[in-house]
Amino acid sequence: MAVVRRTGTIPQQAKPKETTGQQTTEPADAETAAVPTMPAHLWAFGVGLALVGGGLLAAWAIWANGPVNTFRATSEGSIFAGLVVVTAAVERVLEPFTRWLPGRTAQHRYDWALAAMENGAGTTAATAKAKADLEQAKADKGIIAWGLATGLATVMSASGGFYLLHMLAENPQWDAVPAWVDSLITGLIVGSGTKPVHDLISRVQQNKEKAQLV
Repeated sequence: MAVVRRTGTIPQQAKPKETTGQQTTEPADAETAAVPTMPAHLWAFGVGLALVGGGLLAAWAIWANGPVNTFRATSEGSIFAGLVVVTAAVERVLEPFTRWLPGRTAQHRYDWALAAMENGAGTTAATAKAKADLEQAKADKGIIAWGLATGLATVMSASGGFYLLHMLAENPQWDAVPAWVDSLITGLIVGSGTKPVHDLISRVQQNKEKAQLV
């Protein structure tokens, strides 16, 4: 639910409205408006799944052309450290491309609607609608970004032999799950963790910039 509340001090006066034979007034704009937020579009789900499918197809092609030796970690801590490294690498690779994902146009429309509302030229209803559209665009962006991260992580897993299930298996010869399927499982885990890693890196960079200013 997208809720917008007017915070400015510009009063919203009732506007006169001419009608046949009499003069009436239109009610002033409401101080608060709410518009339901819709879920992500179906096309965003389709794009995300297509990206994951492309990564899985590439992983299968790598596996079919020749086996890749499984990366062997010495402990569970090494496996966790490897996941963090791969997740951070995927996040850094995708960072320059996120600016072209959905959301920029919706953000601009919401900013314009919010400024117009605070200046008395727009309505809270229009601003709430723009905010709901922005939240839906962010949902589209999140699904597509997840598809990109998962697809890329799946290819990286297949290329480097970073198969999570095979690394956790006690028997080095364990092969109950094909390596190309294991790469998808690893890609799903890595792809789901890119956003927290992105937020962590952003906070570290912001803290570093604040420390430099001080």
